[in-house]
Amino acid sequence: MPHPFSHSSVEDSRISPFPADASPLQILGHSGIFDAFYYLKSNPDLHTLGTAVLRHYHQHGWREGRKPNPFFDPHWYLSQNRDVIGDPLLHYILHGEREGRRPIAWFDPVWYARTYHVPERMLALAHYLKNRHNTPLRPIPEFDPDFYLRAYPDVAKAGLDALEHYMVQGFREARKPFDGFDPLYYRRKYLRHSPDSNPLLHYLENRGRPDIHPCSPETEISVFGEIKRRSKPGPLFEKARPLPRSAIRRARILAYYLPQFHTIPENDAWWGEGFTEWTNLPRGIPRFSDHYQPRIPRDLGHYTLNTPEILERQATMAQAAGIEGFIFYFYWFNRKRLLDQPLEILLSNPQIDLPFCLMWANENWSRRWDGSDDDLLIAQDYRSEDDEALVDCFARYLRDARYIHFDGRPVLMVYRPGTIPDAPAAFVRWRTLFRTRHGLDPLFVMGQAFGDENPDLFGLDGAIEFPPHKVVSNCNLINDEITLFDNDFSGQVYDYGEVVDKALAQPRTPFPLIRTAAPSWDNDARRQGKGLVLHGSTPELYERWLSGLIEQAQSRTFFGDPVVCINAWNEWAEGAYLEPDQHFGSAYLNATARACTGAGKNRSRSGILLIGHDAFPAGAQRLLLETGRTLTHCFGAEIQFLLLDGGALLDEYRNVAPTEIVTVDSKTPTARLEHLRRQGFQSAILNSAASSALAPHLAEADIGFLFLIHELPGLLRSRNLHTPMEKACTLARHVIAPAQSVAKRLDLEALNNLKILPQGLYTEAPFSLQERLTIRREMGLGTADRIIIGAGYADLRKGFDLFLQLWRKMQGAAHCVWLGDIDPSLKNNLHVELNGALSSGTFHMPGRVDNVPAWLAVADVFALTSREDPYPSVVLEALAAGLPCVAFEETGGIPELLQQIDSETDHRNSIVPFADIPAMANAAHKLATWSSERSNRERQKAARAAAQRFSFRHYAQELLSLALPAIPKISVVIPSHNYAHYMSRRLSSIFAQTVPVFEIIVLDDASDDNSLEIARQTAKDWDREITCIENTIPSGSVFKQWHKAVRIARGDWIWIAEADDFCEPEFLERILDGIKNKPAVVMAFTDSRAVDEDGAPIFPSYRAYYSESAGLLMENDSHFTGESFLRGCLSERNLVLNVSSALFRKKHLLTAINGCQTDLKTLRVAGDWRIYLELLTQKNVEVIYLAQPLNVHRRHGDSVTHTLSRRNHIDEIAYMHRLLTSRLALPETHISRQKCYCAMLEQQFGLAPHNNSEKVLPLS
Repeated sequence: MPHPFSHSSVEDSRISPFPADASPLQILGHSGIFDAFYYLKSNPDLHTLGTAVLRHYHQHGWREGRKPNPFFDPHWYLSQNRDVIGDPLLHYILHGEREGRRPIAWFDPVWYARTYHVPERMLALAHYLKNRHNTPLRPIPEFDPDFYLRAYPDVAKAGLDALEHYMVQGFREARKPFDGFDPLYYRRKYLRHSPDSNPLLHYLENRGRPDIHPCSPETEISVFGEIKRRSKPGPLFEKARPLPRSAIRRARILAYYLPQFHTIPENDAWWGEGFTEWTNLPRGIPRFSDHYQPRIPRDLGHYTLNTPEILERQATMAQAAGIEGFIFYFYWFNRKRLLDQPLEILLSNPQIDLPFCLMWANENWSRRWDGSDDDLLIAQDYRSEDDEALVDCFARYLRDARYIHFDGRPVLMVYRPGTIPDAPAAFVRWRTLFRTRHGLDPLFVMGQAFGDENPDLFGLDGAIEFPPHKVVSNCNLINDEITLFDNDFSGQVYDYGEVVDKALAQPRTPFPLIRTAAPSWDNDARRQGKGLVLHGSTPELYERWLSGLIEQAQSRTFFGDPVVCINAWNEWAEGAYLEPDQHFGSAYLNATARACTGAGKNRSRSGILLIGHDAFPAGAQRLLLETGRTLTHCFGAEIQFLLLDGGALLDEYRNVAPTEIVTVDSKTPTARLEHLRRQGFQSAILNSAASSALAPHLAEADIGFLFLIHELPGLLRSRNLHTPMEKACTLARHVIAPAQSVAKRLDLEALNNLKILPQGLYTEAPFSLQERLTIRREMGLGTADRIIIGAGYADLRKGFDLFLQLWRKMQGAAHCVWLGDIDPSLKNNLHVELNGALSSGTFHMPGRVDNVPAWLAVADVFALTSREDPYPSVVLEALAAGLPCVAFEETGGIPELLQQIDSETDHRNSIVPFADIPAMANAAHKLATWSSERSNRERQKAARAAAQRFSFRHYAQELLSLALPAIPKISVVIPSHNYAHYMSRRLSSIFAQTVPVFEIIVLDDASDDNSLEIARQTAKDWDREITCIENTIPSGSVFKQWHKAVRIARGDWIWIAEADDFCEPEFLERILDGIKNKPAVVMAFTDSRAVDEDGAPIFPSYRAYYSESAGLLMENDSHFTGESFLRGCLSERNLVLNVSSALFRKKHLLTAINGCQTDLKTLRVAGDWRIYLELLTQKNVEVIYLAQPLNVHRRHGDSVTHTLSRRNHIDEIAYMHRLLTSRLALPETHISRQKCYCAMLEQQFGLAPHNNSEKVLPLS
């Protein structure tokens, strides 16, 4: 077995720097690793030796265990290397480092030499000792000083060396040497009998053993581990993503609601003082491995249902997830009401927007929580003398305006009709009482439970499912497959996935049925090891169940409506709830929303994974966050964040999109990525080399990715990222660098997949004269004072020490301001000089500020003093604030950018030799003079030009095009005139598309209603970008609006989506599938279904109408040449009945509209037909038709077709017949059919046959 601290040798090129005849003392003295100051400080008994310390060490010190520097332990070295005789330091210098031997357990010379640039003839240890206080260096890969200082700010504030602190004190205080190391776990597991041992050293010595882990592995399970895991956000945790009110809901969704969250005297007597459902909850504990217990509420907490506020919050939360209302459990026992307070609060507060209905929970209450007759607490007796009181009690709620109705009738549910004596007769009596006493005719619906499933047997109108009742009857128990913690466990465990499969496969019933999905079920909190568990629920599986039921409900309506139910909203003690919890957050609510709108069923295959290394508030992390925000807001892309670690920005990430933290170990990431790919995430953006460890997993999961590099060589070396970066470059679809100079520094120029894409500016930084004057006044400065500004985390990489030198060189000619926090160790090293600068009155450090643009407005010049900085966003902000910039050459992409700007504009910037402070001071002085002499108007002009140059929308769109090359740029234009009533639904159906679109333009034709107001509000509700263009004078022609739409659209394809229509979510995606790899296609359209002005169905499809003219040509998906489509489908009548159903290649459509302008001035109905003729007679063009009705055509009296006179309508059709005959040389058979069609219309319109002497439209 190899020694735990052995290593392959350092490269042979590292030749000894010492002459062959050098003495041992000369070798020791010139090695760079004997620290005389350290030796004397560590050994005060030797303070009188003076220059003889080196001789003392060589002759005596090493034998006495005295250390020549903090990173060489002579006794440890000898114990690890039994072959060494004599001075161990001398051996290390001459042989040991070259042979890969460590000077101390926590310095690895081989890894260090490969990671950092160590000059030839210099020892790796000497390089580290010389530079460790000035540069972020790691002596071993297992210790992360950056993490340590971030995690323990007291160490950073004290200016202590991270590794030294850990090795001396930190390990005793159970501090972590790196993220992912749990010292408490490690001590308990491996050092129980050696409590004073350093756990990191033990780990370094034993990490090769398969039983050694730095923290508790996921495979190591226990009750306590399960509780800990389930009590915090898990990998599938989501923040709430509320549905906009305008989102199109595919079904009426109800949820069962438990009111037992307030105290009542009866429960106090039966269960103890203060009992509510929350009392049961802590009794639920994990009884077996992966058992989801405990269940801990999150957003609403352990609420009490005794005020309107909680009901209002629940109502808002439910509606935002697509849930229409609640089914309240109703407790009535022989004229006695229980748990009625929430319902009474609801009735007393009509402002609470919460539709509801009742389910009479008509079972006995027993101590067993199962409605049995054993150990009764209160019984149902069904006394006939109580009938009137019962009906009167129900009627009081049924009359509420919010009560839920189907087919105009209130619905009243009864949980267990089988317990009612002579139930059919009882329901007849109650129906009569409802009619005679209250004029009500409720729909009676039974719960399917305890073997009772058919409502006909009880004289009821329908049934509602109540899982897990019924759905587990044909499922297999998995008790033999689980690993028990509780050997007394006797519950029933079913696989949730199997339950979903069996539930969706159930046949249609002959009676009306509301089907029900359960997000989960686990009543361990009530039954404590004796309950029923649906094990393995995830938001995705639940969404599949609910989506499947909604799909079935489209054709299996309940009294005319698609209706589904969820069990339940808040059955916490039964593990059946949608309210947010600590582990999943709002993931189940979000899944409900997706199922409701069809977003889950129609999940895009164009999803993009945005992958980052963590959520720390720094440049690359903010860039990824803003990229995601822009992709969703501007283009509607479906994204998900994957992070390798958390951080302060985690909540912001979750506000934008689902965010998951993955661990790069073994096969786990690959399996998760493969699953995400099956969900439609087929592309990814890998942000920064720090995330490159995930690249092989992406490749293995067959997810193509873009690789964005934000690092330069120094940072790559310091973090040991060069090898994974190179691997990622070979696997990536494209490698993206912000500038050619950055690619050159990284030796990427030869890559065939290299793309240069300068990043955009994601923050607005306009120049504000008001803020300039205000902050200057607060600083006590006047308008003539010159200010040079720098920004960033003040460390050596950012060149803060150089900025300090710049201030000194300015000699008071300008004030210098640095924005941002300072590295504690650098602050400690520079404290004397820094204190002097701050006390001078001309050096200012306001720290980390929120209003960076305001401070940039204050300044006259921006100085980038970074030693290495690929493409810092703060420079873009400075330029967008109108500032000139000065930077060192060869430090990243900014010098190249500044040169481009100087060559293309009259703006001034300067690039000076690297680290040449006098040159920078001279340049900064000149730029500040020029800048301060400009007018405010000139500076604002420069600022606007820079902001336009750095458009973040453009940057994100370029990334989108590279990530999804198969998705073309689609412009959606919505022509509208007084269509306020339909605008919200139109836009919602566009926002719900499963592919991203390039732009959405609302083209308003001088509406005098509030169309544009509704359009803007709908876009705001969906957090989507739209552009509104308003005519001040009506154009008078819809085809003028079409022409305008095509002229202003910037996409390659255009969808003219008329404001009164809407469509299915997959409309665009299906069309794009159809036109893929068909470059000659200029038009693609789908079948449509028709609805009236209120959205009620008229026709499910137009295919029957198509067949009257085109026979079977449009019965199935078809691909036509332009001429064949004109002859077969457009020669008799226009079968493209609604332009909203079509996508056009913009260039060809513009040519077509330009070519028939004369006709479009007179045609009001047939103008679209005329345009299609012009479009499809162009050379070598083709048409795609999809037979699925993905468009929804609204037919109403306000449309042009319905307002044109019938005679003019026929005249326009006759004109098109003559034009088609002329242009296509149609045969007599086609002409005869045209005449028959006109005759049919004349008869249909009640018009006399056309007199040939009457005026007809001439051919143009």
